[in-house]
Amino acid sequence: MRIAQVAPLTETVPPTGYGGTELVVSLLTEQLVENGHEVTLFASGDSTTNANLVSVTSASLRNRDLVPIHRWPAYDIRSLLKVKEMQSEFDIIHNHMGYQALPFLDTLKCPVVTTNHNLVADYCSEIYLAYKQMPYVAISEAYKRLNYPDILNYARVIYNGIDVDQFMYRNGHEKRDYLLFLGRVSADKGTAVAIDIAVKLGLPLKVVGKVDVTDQSYFDKEIKPRLDNPLIEFVGEADFAAKTELYSKAIAVIYPIAFAEPFGLVMAEALASGTPVAALDRGSVKEVISDGETGIVASTPDEIVKRFGEVEKISHADCRKRASELFSKERMAMQYEELYRSLIA
Repeated sequence: MRIAQVAPLTETVPPTGYGGTELVVSLLTEQLVENGHEVTLFASGDSTTNANLVSVTSASLRNRDLVPIHRWPAYDIRSLLKVKEMQSEFDIIHNHMGYQALPFLDTLKCPVVTTNHNLVADYCSEIYLAYKQMPYVAISEAYKRLNYPDILNYARVIYNGIDVDQFMYRNGHEKRDYLLFLGRVSADKGTAVAIDIAVKLGLPLKVVGKVDVTDQSYFDKEIKPRLDNPLIEFVGEADFAAKTELYSKAIAVIYPIAFAEPFGLVMAEALASGTPVAALDRGSVKEVISDGETGIVASTPDEIVKRFGEVEKISHADCRKRASELFSKERMAMQYEELYRSLIA
């Protein structure tokens, strides 16, 4: 098949640091190329891929200091115009950019599909509803339930994939001596709650993640004061190699999210490292984590603390097996291939 993948331009594909959508797009693109398809990736010019790369910007927008944020949408539109210009070269066009692309995709003669990586927020819901007939992919059953399940045309639910083999797997005999929080440092991700859980457990916690400008106030008010505790280490943003090392040596990943997480790559990556996850029951958590088998799924932070002793009984091999069976990039690509063929037909 001749397949176009349309990525956001904010980060590189794959991202150098934080960037869940861009990582998924990269893994899908490279696996489709490996499977023998002719793939074109629309992404920032500093992206790395074995597909044909088409870009309207030399670098990702976040790395282009001279481009103010209010001009970023112009680059999205330029990329979409390029997609429209080249549409005859594709059998199907796969949109990961989000709602911005919908008005363009609706004008194309080529089959299209959109994966919704983020929740449909109030500010863009009318746009999705205006194009409700277009085919969508939900990245979890929880996502689908939360985002107009009886209105939007969901063609399929496909879990995000990871490259399981890239994650270090340490057997149960190797020492794991700290807890890990990994993700954007924010109220939504529950960073302060993770710190409080670690303190109650009396265990060291490494806090790994970036602080966006919009979350700086939260960091200053809620996180900085908590860093005075010697149990807590703020690592900051980590690259992929550092993340895999951190996952592999953690007793557990603490994941006390405060919103309906659409998927949660961090959970899947932890499992690939053989690391259990202690999470609050929000969004897709129960689809990713099997409660009592590969982690703890709790209703409150206090329940995580109370049940934390269960982590010692969890098999690292079972965690790795769940990641391999449900969240591999090979499985993800196979399911998208099936969907592409049905939409083309």
